[in-house]
Amino acid sequence: MPSTLAESIELLLPDLVPKLVAPDRVLGLKGLADRLAPILRGGFECRLNFNTAQVDFQQCIVPNENELALLQEQISAVTSEDGVTHAGWLQLQDFLAQWQLSLHAIGDIWLEYDIDDSSVFLPLPSIFFGLPQEVSPAIETYAIATQSLDLLLGSSGWHEWQDNLEQCFRACPNGVFISHIGVMLSRNSPALRVNVKRLQPDLLIPYLQEIGWQEQTKELEALMIQLFGLVDRLTVCLDVGQIVYPQIGLECILVQQPPDETRWAIFLDYLVERGLCLPEKQEALLSWPGQTNPLNAKVSWPSDLIAASLLQPRDRFTIFDRRLSHIKVVWRSPDSLEAKAYLWFEHQWLSGKSKQ
Repeated sequence: MPSTLAESIELLLPDLVPKLVAPDRVLGLKGLADRLAPILRGGFECRLNFNTAQVDFQQCIVPNENELALLQEQISAVTSEDGVTHAGWLQLQDFLAQWQLSLHAIGDIWLEYDIDDSSVFLPLPSIFFGLPQEVSPAIETYAIATQSLDLLLGSSGWHEWQDNLEQCFRACPNGVFISHIGVMLSRNSPALRVNVKRLQPDLLIPYLQEIGWQEQTKELEALMIQLFGLVDRLTVCLDVGQIVYPQIGLECILVQQPPDETRWAIFLDYLVERGLCLPEKQEALLSWPGQTNPLNAKVSWPSDLIAASLLQPRDRFTIFDRRLSHIKVVWRSPDSLEAKAYLWFEHQWLSGKSKQ
């Protein structure tokens, strides 16, 4: 019997608990993972500027037959055992079927789950689908977005937002593109999440004004300039519905990992100084990148990974890679900022040559 995702999460918890994930949230996290497809790639979303227990879990799926089959099997099990099926699960099934048949340009999807200890049912996730990257003009990928949204929400489920979404694509300057669109199936959200990549600080405000964002711009522009000077890239995250909502997310990305990339520490120092990150969480974040393997793991290695390793060449080893993906600074107003960290993990087969 294949190991569950929960057995893999167990390997990673010593690097998360208690500073990034509170002990009282571990049971809910493991309970969630136990019901998800055993696709060993994803991440954790952790709040940084509050001593909060909240953590969300994300699972990343790429379009290969094995992963899609595992995910379809999981959804079928959920819809059969819970009795009453939320329409969102059926729409997600339709989307996955079309992903295999005709939506080949979508390179990945992310399923994001809110962890609810009180629920006996698997929560409906939010889904983020990845559009073709580095495409300019950005409007060339709009048709893929509309086809995907029709499957996930129905054509009537988002048509009132269509003009604003299309304008987000059309307003992208040369070299700027929409990387992902998020559909909050799990929440009664009046908007889509739209991630815009490669916007430079001097282009941010003209772009926001062109898509109809109506908030004060001076403080937001100053924040983006500060952040841009500390990291390699920024992704601008918008909430787009009947209006473009005030909240703006700025995903801050450094390509290399600590400790080799010392700018992570400098960036986190900045967040601590601004009251956006607790010092103990800064320390835990800098310690997250690395590899968990059968020799350094603090719990037993999943049995199916041990069995699979026996079928690998002698120079290939089972490991979990851990990386800092990005830090998101959420802007609601000049006096209301929040920081969240996104911690990536993935099971890999590491060759002896790649270890050298």
